[in-house]
Amino acid sequence: MPLDESQIVKLLTGYMTQYPDETAALMPLYNAIGGHVREGACLHLDSCPRVAAGALVVDEHDRVLALWESHYSRWGLPRLLPHAEDNSLFDTAERAAKCTTGIGEVYQLTSVTGPVDIDVRRDVRGCGVHITYVLRFLFRSYSYELPQTAGHIQWRKIREVVPPQIESRLSTEYLTESRWRRVSGLAV
Repeated sequence: MPLDESQIVKLLTGYMTQYPDETAALMPLYNAIGGHVREGACLHLDSCPRVAAGALVVDEHDRVLALWESHYSRWGLPRLLPHAEDNSLFDTAERAAKCTTGIGEVYQLTSVTGPVDIDVRRDVRGCGVHITYVLRFLFRSYSYELPQTAGHIQWRKIREVVPPQIESRLSTEYLTESRWRRVSGLAV
């Protein structure tokens, strides 16, 4: 993992404090990172949980930017694994928002510093199960920022892409907020 594991622990701790009902699903990652710190290395062999960052980009019509995931036959959200040049998972999420979709600008809600959702994905490979934790960060953009594409990237209704509890969280906690600021960084 190119990122400092203490950053991930801090994000997880804050998230579990804010959403205690999701703690059980996040404990395997929290314990794995604790094992890394205690042992000084990863001893999980090929079963170590992976961490990715995702972008939940909402437009002025409260639609979410979605990518067609043909291997799952569904709409999904942009996500990437961290690279060495990413200073934080937020940077990775911003890169996912811009590079995977071609969108021009994204804005950040000034009062939200951590993820608004953590998705646990189980990937069955051969005889084993690989778990990926996608920490999703919230961004705002304008519908005109999305270049014309072949249809595999679209603005979709939030309920078509995210689970109901996340849609409710967005509606009640974040989307009514008016203090959005431009995120500097990647220029696409």
